[in-house]
Amino acid sequence: MSRTILHVDMDSYFASVEQQANPRLRGKPIVVTGKPTIKSVVAAASKEAKECGVESAMATWKAREKCPGLILVPGNPDRYEWVTNKFFSILRGYSPRLEPFGVDEAFIDVTRKVEEYETPIKMVEEIKEKVEEAFGGCITCSVGIARNKLLAKLASDMEKPDGITRIRDEKVSEVLERTPLTDLCGIGSRTEKRLNRMGIYSIPELGDFPEKELKDEFGVDGTRLKLMGQGKDPSPVLPASYEEEVKSVGNSLTLPDYKRTPQKALPVLFKLAQKVGYRLRKKDLVAGTVKLTVRDSEFNVKGKQLTPGRYVDDGNLLYSTAMKIKDKLGFPPVPTMVGVRASKLRPKGTFPRPLLPERRNRESLLRVMDEVNEEYGEGTLYFAAQSGADDLLPSVGEFKRPGDID
Repeated sequence: MSRTILHVDMDSYFASVEQQANPRLRGKPIVVTGKPTIKSVVAAASKEAKECGVESAMATWKAREKCPGLILVPGNPDRYEWVTNKFFSILRGYSPRLEPFGVDEAFIDVTRKVEEYETPIKMVEEIKEKVEEAFGGCITCSVGIARNKLLAKLASDMEKPDGITRIRDEKVSEVLERTPLTDLCGIGSRTEKRLNRMGIYSIPELGDFPEKELKDEFGVDGTRLKLMGQGKDPSPVLPASYEEEVKSVGNSLTLPDYKRTPQKALPVLFKLAQKVGYRLRKKDLVAGTVKLTVRDSEFNVKGKQLTPGRYVDDGNLLYSTAMKIKDKLGFPPVPTMVGVRASKLRPKGTFPRPLLPERRNRESLLRVMDEVNEEYGEGTLYFAAQSGADDLLPSVGEFKRPGDID
């Protein structure tokens, strides 16, 4: 039975998220970068900026030369994480066999689900409608449909932005004949040069080339390259549960100038501890060790770890442990970075449920807060102790949700 694989790729991801969040940026050439006040590179360019020739990884000074009216926007990782989680949640509604391929794209095996639709195109149109309902019109995705991951990825790049491309089985050879080698995911310019030296200049030539000679040049990758040349890719779509074992979970932040005092840094530290706690709960993990890291104005970094006394996933307990470390470690008069990391992780299911009503109530409270923040955006509900860092909280801004009125 032939598989049906989708590759769903969000268009101009970080930039389109910023345009959706801020109506004043819509329709304008923008790039997402680090700090706009310093030399940096383009992390993502909006569709309007791309029309001027601006590309990802381009130096911001060069991007401005190509596009004089370019607007530089600082990145907001919390906002992107929220959108990514919701995006993947939409896709998992069609199949649990979803393999993230970065923060803005994923493969999904819909072989069984597609039988419920007249055509795969109808399914993809429904997915795109749900993406627009969840986020608004600025955030779009391009989708490739094919029998394997290699071809699905190739297809999603063929019509951008906001496109749908299907490579039918009977059209594979025709598509590969007109596709450059480097358009196949996994063949970069260096590999192309090595193939050219072997007399291989096209995908069909790669598929017809003797496997032994490819293996002599590329080792075990030679077999994979030959299959790619034939449009074949037997690799399965692996859900995120196949990720490597998590060793630790942490968050750190370089403090802006106006937060560089011990008193103003503590609410930031509290927020970081809450983020670590949330990530532990999402992975159903608890931590046996907490580490606090601080950096001073001379770029000296100090860190120390401590055992809370029991395994925890509660940000408040992570923070209180970090404060005990602070008392022992000391805090620089001008802290420039603070971080919290949880390690010695164990699955939460290996521990019995708490017996004390206070602990059970606390778990219920955290679960409700997590559900609200996942539904309405991080920072919707947070503890009062975090209010000193509220200017660092992500703003959902103009994200459109079901039920919103245009």
